[in-house]
Amino acid sequence: MPVYDYICLDCHKSFEKVLTLTEHDEPVTCPRCGSKHVEQEPAEFFAVTSRKS
Repeated sequence: MPVYDYICLDCHKSFEKVLTLTEHDEPVTCPRCGSKHVEQEPAEFFAVTSRKS
């Protein structure tokens, strides 16, 4: 399952959530303050290929 990075816009706490694709469409609450005023942070990723460059 994918891991999503979020930041709470009320308490400014960053946190991660492991969500299925259907859970990702539902509202997320901050685990620290309980606020629903959260925003998904852009995440870095690495592409792995089988070809050598």
